[in-house]
Formats: sequence, structure tokens, C-alpha cells
Amino acid sequence: MRPGRWSVLSLVAALTACEPAIIDHPPTSNLLDAETASLETGLGQWVPWFSVNVSREPTAARDGEAGMRVEVTELYGWGVHLDNWPGFAASPGAHRASFWARGTPGRSLVAEMRVSWRDASGQELQSEVLSSPVLSAEWVRTARELTAPAGTERVGVEVTGAEGAPGDVIELDVLVLQSLSAP
Repeated sequence: MRPGRWSVLSLVAALTACEPAIIDHPPTSNLLDAETASLETGLGQWVPWFSVNVSREPTAARDGEAGMRVEVTELYGWGVHLDNWPGFAASPGAHRASFWARGTPGRSLVAEMRVSWRDASGQELQSEVLSSPVLSAEWVRTARELTAPAGTERVGVEVTGAEGAPGDVIELDVLVLQSLSAP
């Protein structure tokens, strides 16, 4: 065997000699996929729902390289949602939802994340809302513990606001929905 080269037999012997890996902590990964949560490489599953233009912007980053810029285009509310019906895989039990947001200073902008727990067919079982304080130019984290009911197999998320005027901007980043229960 040449240096730096493994034969198949040597590789199999080396891999089977290893001890099994032990994970000593419960999984707490985000139920949203990495692109949808972090917005680092694109908008993921986020799409405009009503009265907004949505873009991935480096200037909208709280963490990492980019965040989501939501520009209000009409009066009387705005919204973005996930375009992946019936949603991401989920399970019953304790969860934590959180997001970072900031908005046009001097306006009464509030961001509300609505989490919809659904069964396998997409039927909504329950929804829960977490609301940010009035947004300013400073980033604020909003978090809440939630409980997915029995029968939950999917989850959908939307972020909306009841206030806003054309030209108002809301920036969102690090959107997280994680299970607090061990499988």
C-alpha cells in the first residue's frame, strides 16, 4: 500500500474497529431547513404572502452574511409565509420558537410569528403566536416555548404584522423552531 492511499480492506478494518458514537444530549436542531432559518444562501422557503416585497439582503443580517428584508407595499398589514405545504416535519411535545427582528424607526411595527401544528394530511390541529415588541433600528429577539399537540406531524410558519405603510421595512433573521423533547 502506498502512503496516503487506503485499500478497501484496510479502510473497512479501520472503520469497524471504531467504537460506536454516543450522543449525550437531546437533539435541538431547527425544524426549519438551514436556508429557511439562516437566510445565508437564499430565502429558503420564505415567499411574500401579502402587501410585501421580500429579498435576501446582506444589510439585513443579525448573524452571518444575510437576512430577510420585508418591504411593505400596501396599507393594513403585511405577511410572509413558508411555501412548502403542508410544512416541515414535526412531532408532538415541547418546542421553542424564536426570531430576531428590527424595523423602520418611529413606526408602530410589530412582527408576529404564527406556528401552525398540522397532522399528516395538513389539517391544522393548533396554532400559536409569538409577538415581538414594537420594532426599532435595534435588533430584538422574540422567543416563546410552545407545545405541539398529539397527532402533530407537520408545522407551518408565517410572519405577519397588522401595521405598516408603503416603504416601511422589517428585517428578520435567525428564525428558529426547535424541539425540546428527546425523541
